[in-house]
Amino acid sequence: MGARNYTTTDVFFLLADDALTTLFGNPRTTGRKDPGATVDEERLSAVEKAQSARLMRVNHSGEVCAQALYRSQALTARSDTLKKRLIQAARQENDHLQWCEHRIKTLGGRKSLLNPIWYAGSFTFGTIAGLIGDRWSLGFLADTERQVEMHL
Repeated sequence: MGARNYTTTDVFFLLADDALTTLFGNPRTTGRKDPGATVDEERLSAVEKAQSARLMRVNHSGEVCAQALYRSQALTARSDTLKKRLIQAARQENDHLQWCEHRIKTLGGRKSLLNPIWYAGSFTFGTIAGLIGDRWSLGFLADTERQVEMHL
């Protein structure tokens, strides 16, 4: 079976589905093992659990933003190869999204109520970068990843 070429319409509907799934559903994962699955919760005090849940909420919101960036840049990519790679990258990032959500639930926290706003803002920034061109889009993505690494 050959590689699928996505039309703009295909990508639009894939992105709409992925946005709704990212924000309100259960995103598809690659099946990689959750690194937090073996964490011993009993060793944390109630204060530590609450603080950890708040930090994981921030991480989860960052993953929501990453989904929006990858998807908006896939929508505006001029190269079919780049479009496919961005879609694949977003799907791989679903693992991080799920891991953060699982950790938040385990800690008794909640996801940010502002995630739809973060998603929309990130989608807008990614779209603008993508419309400027693939090189700018990739540069924007690379710099965003550098900023995230510095933050973490």
